[in-house]
Amino acid sequence: MHRWLPLLLALLAMALALPSVWTGWQQDDLVQRYFLLGYPDYKGDTVSPLELFHFLSGDPERARALMDLGIIPWWTLETVRLSFWRPLAAATQWIDYRLWPDSGPMMHLHSLVWFGAVVIAATVFYRRYLGAGWVAGLAALFYAIDDARGLPAGWLASRNALLCIFFGLLVLLFHDRWRRDRWRPGAYLGLVFLLLGLLSGEATLGVIAYLVAYALVLDPGTWRQKIWSLSPYASITLGWLIYYRLQGHGTRGSGFYIDLMSEPMQFALAFAVRGPILLLDQWAIPPSSLYMFLPPAGIALFSLAALLFLVLLAFLLFPLLRQEKMARFLAVGMVLSLPLVCSVMPHSRLLFFVGIGGMGLLALWMGGLGDRAAWVPAGRSWRLLARVIFVLFVLVHLVIAPLFLPVASTAADFAERYIQHPAESEVLRGDLSQQDLVIVNPPMAFQAHYLPTARTLEGKSAPRRLRVLAPGLTGLDISRPDERSLLVRPGGGYFNQPFDNVFRGPAHPMRLGERVVLTNMTVEITELTDDGRPAAATFGFPFPLEDAELRWVKWEDGTYVRFNLPEVGTSLSLPAEDLEF
Repeated sequence: MHRWLPLLLALLAMALALPSVWTGWQQDDLVQRYFLLGYPDYKGDTVSPLELFHFLSGDPERARALMDLGIIPWWTLETVRLSFWRPLAAATQWIDYRLWPDSGPMMHLHSLVWFGAVVIAATVFYRRYLGAGWVAGLAALFYAIDDARGLPAGWLASRNALLCIFFGLLVLLFHDRWRRDRWRPGAYLGLVFLLLGLLSGEATLGVIAYLVAYALVLDPGTWRQKIWSLSPYASITLGWLIYYRLQGHGTRGSGFYIDLMSEPMQFALAFAVRGPILLLDQWAIPPSSLYMFLPPAGIALFSLAALLFLVLLAFLLFPLLRQEKMARFLAVGMVLSLPLVCSVMPHSRLLFFVGIGGMGLLALWMGGLGDRAAWVPAGRSWRLLARVIFVLFVLVHLVIAPLFLPVASTAADFAERYIQHPAESEVLRGDLSQQDLVIVNPPMAFQAHYLPTARTLEGKSAPRRLRVLAPGLTGLDISRPDERSLLVRPGGGYFNQPFDNVFRGPAHPMRLGERVVLTNMTVEITELTDDGRPAAATFGFPFPLEDAELRWVKWEDGTYVRFNLPEVGTSLSLPAEDLEF
């Protein structure tokens, strides 16, 4: 491996992700920008920069207040918890707002520098663990140009993932220097970087999988020595976890996140279904994010197809794993790090630690085939199948991946057409501060709730309150039983579209007749689907719907337009809206 390869690969990866520099602030970036610029929270208090990832604490009073303002959906579970402790990652964003608060490109360049640092650390990792030959360089190339790295490199709110993997790789480098070279400072530096990683984000727990794999496979010591070598890392991690829990961080009640501690059965089921899908994403195609757009039957087929691929992959990797200790280390680390990312809705962005083992193992396998290593079976059928899969891997990882990395780095930008652009709609001109804005059918309700924040950041009036009735991806049937209410029936029912379950998971269904009482609007669940989801809801208001207190809009042709209310006793249908990426 050439000594300049780490820097060259870092520059290549940064160049491929360069289109992200012009994507601005997207989705969670808007909320974090809102607080970092000094705007108050719903109580009028200033939010600490270190609490940028503290969204919902599980406090019903706070949830009700945010629901009443329309910052979160009316169907939110009042005890839902979405709170993450990432002070170091938040500090890097605070620095952005001290140095260049109005420059999106500079903030994105800052993230790209971290991305480049990750690639350098990964290349040094492969050189140390796989040797200085071309196989280590190939593994580093696979890792650097993998499109799975794109979204964290290009989305400011996901910068924490870059810090997690960077510090995690440094832990593994110094741990190996300590255990293999007997360089004692490595033991202390490994602990320092583990702590820095944990302060950057929960994803750093992935490095524990590789430390355990190292002890099981590579560490030459006795079992007592191996356990002793892991105990300092375990102490740091346990202390962090205790503090994390005592401070009320974590997730609960969401369908987008699953908490292992409070929802073990749901977690086990999610791992069984999502694990194969995520491994398929890392090794081949299609992307695991398809999971969010599939019905339950489609998800089952997706998982089954992924499992069959993994059986084939295991058959091809077995000769290598049987003879090469380093291959076993990478495989064990990859597999042990997988459950940690199955608690979140599947997406390629989660594969940073899984990819460390996966790309190293792939390079070892392809390198062995190319060099006709001793482990390569002599059987004709195995070799023929291996050649076919070899070509597939070349196509996926050396052709498709670098082509899609620039696309993935700008993936968060798709939300702008559903948040910032419609927030500038003609129908929203004028002062909204004295009206409740009612959006009947946004394509994705999750994104519609960013509208008040987007308008405030643009110096425009935010609505007094925001009301989102139902997602419009499947179309709506709307009837008006009286002058003060609407009955809304989404095609396929509620909680049937991506991100609808972020604030309420399927373990917390809404009941028939359940009422949600908000200022100037009451929602009652009037029908259920066969699987127990709300099929229809009645929205009641304390005054006629035509009252000037309300401004009614609907989504049409990529923007918000005036919604013409049906007459009492009549109904209408709104067509399904398509998502554009």
